[in-house]
Formats: sequence, structure tokens, C-alpha cells
Amino acid sequence: MKTHLTTVLALSFIAGTWISFDTPTPAEAQSRLSRKRQVQTQTVTPPTTQTTPARDYSMLKIIPPPAGGMYLGQYEWVEGDIATFEAASGRKTALWSRHRGSWGNGYDAAGQPHFDVQAANRAWEEGKVIIVQMYNTTPTPGESEAPAEFTVDKLLSGQYDPDLRRFAAELRQFGKPVFFTAGREPNGVESAYFGGFGPAGDKSLLWALENKRGFADFEPSRLPYATLYMDAGNPQVCDGVERLKAAQRYYYDFFVRREGLKFLTFDTMGWAVRQVNQIEYDLEKYPSTIDKAYARQLLQSCHSFANFYPGDEYVDWVSLTFYMLDYYAKDFPGLTRDYVISVDEHMRNLDKVMGEVKLVAPNKPVFFMEFGFPDGLSQNSSWAAQKIATGFPRIISEYPEIKGFAMWSGHPSWMVHGVFPFDCLIRPGTSEGTALKKVVSGNPAAFRSCVYLSDGKLHPNCIN
Repeated sequence: MKTHLTTVLALSFIAGTWISFDTPTPAEAQSRLSRKRQVQTQTVTPPTTQTTPARDYSMLKIIPPPAGGMYLGQYEWVEGDIATFEAASGRKTALWSRHRGSWGNGYDAAGQPHFDVQAANRAWEEGKVIIVQMYNTTPTPGESEAPAEFTVDKLLSGQYDPDLRRFAAELRQFGKPVFFTAGREPNGVESAYFGGFGPAGDKSLLWALENKRGFADFEPSRLPYATLYMDAGNPQVCDGVERLKAAQRYYYDFFVRREGLKFLTFDTMGWAVRQVNQIEYDLEKYPSTIDKAYARQLLQSCHSFANFYPGDEYVDWVSLTFYMLDYYAKDFPGLTRDYVISVDEHMRNLDKVMGEVKLVAPNKPVFFMEFGFPDGLSQNSSWAAQKIATGFPRIISEYPEIKGFAMWSGHPSWMVHGVFPFDCLIRPGTSEGTALKKVVSGNPAAFRSCVYLSDGKLHPNCIN
């Protein structure tokens, strides 16, 4: 205001005009005072400040720890499993939650999954991420995590789309990053069928061997969305794994492209780490009527990770299943002697599979979907402790691309002779617990209790 008045006076002298500032009348004074008050009381708009936009979790996925290390995880098949492992390790887990302890939660008697949004939110609030599954993509009779007479071919033809759409709506209500798996251990516990054989995809591996029909019965070109499977239907590749490749792509396409669920983090179903020479053992089990040359060709094709892998576009993480198991005759009917497998041999098995992974997915992070160091059904074993003390550090040092694991636990219904006679839960106060805590405390930067999301930030409810 002062600068403006000085300018007016200067201009008045230059123009030869004198502006009178005689004593004003009361009316003029009041008018000037009013104008002054108006100038002084004008609202001053404060400078705008940039605000950090809220994180849109519906657009984020789970990524590896940027500074390295592995996410700690634990399944909860029995209440308290996660708390037990956390007490043994001395660290909080990042993967899975006591509110949703596995992919298998929420299936009804008809094999349909139902997503408990409230339980998922409770898991999120405690700083954990969870895992979900639609159908286990195997036509194995009696499968509890899929409808009766499920086949991959029916999935690909759109027969189950209404159920997938319902499940998508439930996931959308949650709208936060989760792992999504298309099934479990296809070349391990599900290897009797893989993704199915025969023209309709409802036959077993044994049927394929007996009838020499393991190749060329899968014809994806006749299916809807056939462009998803342009490189499938190869007559030289095992039909069972080609169907699994197609199923993974179908799930991704349906839930992400069609339903817009961009918060799903996809993995590779826990591809099993098997013995280097396991195929030779498998061949010995088949009757003499099976053509062993044909069987070897088919098994090699079915157990090839390259044939199974759906492609980088459809996968965020490579997930493997890795157990350091031994086989005791007392636990397996028909076994005539014990097979105790050294840590070195287990690591050679892992080396082989990791080599296959690196060939087709060199830029993908890896995590162990299932992981364990059991000694049969023992809960306190010096041999199991030795496997932990020796094997874990080697995994840390030799495989920096392994970015997480979920330790297996067990349910009494399957921890029985001839089924899965292995107790994988690590408990505090045991030899295994002591070995685990020593590994974790000795390598603190190698273990992470909180996941990072694809915006580069930590889970909002977690502190490492």
C-alpha cells in the first residue's frame, strides 16, 4: 500500500498536478477508514502444500524385500501353529495368519471356496498377508478343493465361470494384496493326475502310460480364449502339464483381465523339489506291462518345469515345495529299509530344480510354498536340528533369489503311517527350536517379518 501511494505522489508531481491532503471531513475519514479495514481484513489464502496420496491397496502386489532376505511364513492347520513357530524362531511371521492359516480355508462340501472377508481383514490388521485358491486344478477323484468331476478342460471352457465370478466378488470386498495359487504341488502329491490326460482331461497318469496316450490329446485351439494357449497343444509335451500351464493362464486372465483384481500375486503352485533320480524310482513301481521307454519319455516331459511354467506375464513369484525328508520302513507299508538322505543330497536336488527355474524364469523371485526339516514324527530330534543348522545357512548363502518360505505344519488326520508321517512344526524348547533360533539370530538381515508391496513400501500394519 505504501509503494502504491508513493508512486501516485511521484506521478502527480511529474504531471504538474498537486493532490490535496487537507484535513478530511468526518465522512471522508470514515470512508477512508472503511477502505483501509477492507484491505487489512482481506482473506489471505495460504500456500498450497502437497499431500501424500493414500495408498490404493487394490492396485498393489507383494514383492520381494528390496534389501534382500526372506519372508518368514508358517501354516496353521491346527490352532496355535503360527504362535508356536514364532516362539521358536523369536520372530514374527509375514506370511499367513491365525485368522487364515492356509489356502484350504472356507471350502464347502461341494468343493466351492468361500472367502471370509472379516477373517482376511483381521489378518491384514495384524500385519500379515494370506493365500487364496479357487480350485485345485487336478481331476483327482474325491478332491475336496474342487467340484465333483472337476477337469481343467471344463474350467477352460467356462463351465465354472459363475463360481469364479462369485469368488472374485468376495475377493474384491477385501481388496488388498494376497497370494493366489492355482493348486498344490502338481508334480508331487498331485502327480497321479497332474492336470489330467485323455481327450476330456479326466484320466490319470497310469491310464496314459497303459494306453500310451500321454501326448497330443489336449487340443486348446478348440477352447474359448484359445489365444491364451497358442504355444500349448504341443504333441511332444506331456498333456498333464500343458493343462496345468493353461489353467494358470486362465485363472490370471479371468481374475485380472476380466474381473480387474490387480491385487492378486500369482505363484507357480509349489512345484516340488524331487530326488535327482526320482524318475528311475518311479519306473520301478510300474507293472511289467508298462513300456518303460515310453514311460520314461512321458515322465521326463511331465516333470519338466519348463513345460509347466505359464510364462512371466502370468506369474509374479516362482513357488517351490522343498522338504528335507527321510523315509523310515516303520512309517511306510512295503518299505523294507530306512532311507536317510543327507543334507548334501537334498541340496543337490534343490540345485537341479533351481537350475531349471533359472532357465525359464531368471528374473522371478522364488519362495518355498511348503518347507520343512522333519525327522519322521519326532517332535524333538537332533537329526532334524542338524538339518536346520546345516541346510538353512546354505540356502541363505547359495540362493539369494529365494525370498521367502512358509513352514509346513500338520493335521492329525494325515500325520499317520503311509500318508504323511512327518511332523514339520518347530517348537520352542526343542532341539529343532534351538537350532532355528540360532540360525535366525545369527543372520538377522536374512529374515523379514513384514512384506513389501509394489509401491516400494512396507505393509501398513507391520514393522520389521
